[in-house]
Amino acid sequence: MEGQNGLNTPLDADTRRSAWLFALYRVFVAVVLLLFGLFPDTPLGLQLVAPQIYAVIATAYLAFALVAAALAWRCTRNPDTSSLTRSALIGGAGDGIGLIALLVISGGVGSGIGLLLVPALVAAVLLSSARFALTLAAIATLALLLAEVASTLLLDPAESAITQAGLLGATLFAAGLLARQFARRAGETRAQVERQEVDLANLAELNAQIIARMSAGVVAVDPEGYIRSINEAARRLLPPRPGRHLSSLSPTVARAIRDWKRSGMPATSLHLPGDRDQPALRIRMAPLGDQGDQGSLLILEDAAELQRQAQANKLQALGRLTASIAHEIRNPLGAISHSAQLLGESPDLQPHDQRLLDIINNQSKRVNELISNVLSLSRRENGQRERMNLQEAVDRFAEEFCGALQLPRETLHARIEPADSEIQFDRSQLNQILWNLCTNARIHGGHDAPDSPPIVLRGGAGQVARVVSLDVIDAGPGISVEQEKDLFEPFVSGRAGGTGLGLYISRMLCENNGASLEYVHTPTGGCFRILFAPLDTDDPPPQNKEPGA
Repeated sequence: MEGQNGLNTPLDADTRRSAWLFALYRVFVAVVLLLFGLFPDTPLGLQLVAPQIYAVIATAYLAFALVAAALAWRCTRNPDTSSLTRSALIGGAGDGIGLIALLVISGGVGSGIGLLLVPALVAAVLLSSARFALTLAAIATLALLLAEVASTLLLDPAESAITQAGLLGATLFAAGLLARQFARRAGETRAQVERQEVDLANLAELNAQIIARMSAGVVAVDPEGYIRSINEAARRLLPPRPGRHLSSLSPTVARAIRDWKRSGMPATSLHLPGDRDQPALRIRMAPLGDQGDQGSLLILEDAAELQRQAQANKLQALGRLTASIAHEIRNPLGAISHSAQLLGESPDLQPHDQRLLDIINNQSKRVNELISNVLSLSRRENGQRERMNLQEAVDRFAEEFCGALQLPRETLHARIEPADSEIQFDRSQLNQILWNLCTNARIHGGHDAPDSPPIVLRGGAGQVARVVSLDVIDAGPGISVEQEKDLFEPFVSGRAGGTGLGLYISRMLCENNGASLEYVHTPTGGCFRILFAPLDTDDPPPQNKEPGA
């Protein structure tokens, strides 16, 4: 129906269907009126004044009805309000002219043809603009009265039915007013519905944009498991396979949904391990509709990303912790270092006391570097990387480690092949990593016993893949699969009194230098492997220093 602003707007299917059905009704009425004129002697026939003229007018009206039906069909193919309004007004004018002419020939209002003006008027008002209602009703009433006068002149004046014509005219006015009121209400209702549809469409578009830009995957499936909606994040997390059924994309997720449905569909979350096709996922599931009769809603999250976020939170906690205690540690550490320096100036210092004093100075320096590394790690600062020979760096660490702990040099066995393998790393951070790993090897590998095998530092270029690697191998029982899951988690320790920060800090320091630290299962003992980042070819190679330089 045409809006109040008169714009050329599309029509809905119900209005087009109504116009088409009324056009078919007009054809039916025209056919019936023509048959009444062709068979006037039947009990249902009309008392015609001029049967030949009636047949011509009825035939012309039928032809008009067929043309109007064609126009109505065209409106269904080209749905706009202007074409429907023109079609409705033309149809109403044709109905009025044809029916009034037939009424005059058939004997006036008493023939009953005038009643057919009522549905014609109502249809014209409803299918066109409602403001034409009174105009159409006035024209129809005036034409009806004139037709009754003409019929009276052709027939016996004693059979005049002006009163019936007036009542029928009043009926036309009432029908026009009711049709106008109904048309206005229908137009207001339709406009409100259209506004709500626009609001719902905008809201749906907004929801779709929000869901599409969510970092978490969102999948809605129907009760049969077919995917109704899926965002881009979910497509990245699920395998890139064709199909609209959830089982065709991820059989493991579909199996989890089936188990969840059998358990009563409580709102819950579960973890799915990763495989070669998809990463490890955390899935939150909730039913849609009443008891899941509309399907299920799945929220998919990358378990590795969640773990990284948890590690970031732990790192922030570690940063706050280290920042709060750094000052408390460095104050007594500074007093120890200063006292050791004053003690070193004593003329009565014996050689073995000097050796112990050197250990105090070296360990004080190491503790200070440890605090600096942890603080820089909590601030995510990159290490001061330098290019170095791996064999020399390992040998230097072995001397420092064994000297500080007063262990025989044979406690550490270092073998780098080829011997000229080079890495790019922060020297102090590499020492801290190796110190933590070798300390763990001593504690868990049983290397404090007199006849225990040495801790092995083995690596070099090309030993693993095409990068430089370094393995720290002990002779202990190794790490079980259950323990490996939390091996590098902070504040998780496998021994009483442990802080659980050694391996965590070691891995973070490796990542800070572009390297990685992982645990490798071996037939005997335990093995931690460092995979160093490729060398920056723009850096110059290290210069071998002359002895005593």
